Amino acid sequence: MRTDDAICDIAAMTVLELHVAWETAFGQAIPSLPASLLRRQLAYRVQEQAERGLPAAVERLLDSLAKDPSTQLADPPIQLKPGTRLMREWNGRMHAVLVTDDGVLFDDQRYRSLSHVARAITGARWSGPRFFGLKPKGPPPVYGAARG
Repeated sequence: MRTDDAICDIAAMTVLELHVAWETAFGQAIPSLPASLLRRQLAYRVQEQAERGLPAAVERLLDSLAKDPSTQLADPPIQLKPGTRLMREWNGRMHAVLVTDDGVLFDDQRYRSLSHVARAITGARWSGPRFFGLKPKGPPPVYGAARG
C-alpha cells in the first residue's frame, strides 16, 4: 500500500480502528490522547517506516537531548548559493564579496572562505560569517554576580 493511501485510511478510521492500528504499529496499548493526535502519530509512523527511519545524525541528536535536555544545539551550517553577493562596510569603505562554486571572490582574488576574506579586510582573525552579518553576535558577557 502506498504511503499516501495509508495516511488517507488513517484519516478515515474510527476510534476503535485507531486502537487496533496503534497496537499493530507500536506493539503497545494506545495512550490516552485525542483521536486527532493518534492519527498524526500513526501517519508519522507510516512515513517513518516508508523512509526507513530517521537519519543516524538525527537519532544521535535525539538520544543526546533525551539524556540531557539542556544540550546546546549547534548552529546549522551556513550555505550560500553561488552568485550571492555580500556587502560589508569597514573603516569607511564598502567591501563586496561574490560567492562562487569553489569559494568566494574578493577584489578579483579567490578565497577559500569568508574568514579568509575578513582577515584580508581587517588584518585580524574574524569569523567570516559573523563579520558579514550571517551569524548573530553571542550574548553579552556577564560581569560579577547578579544583584537583587
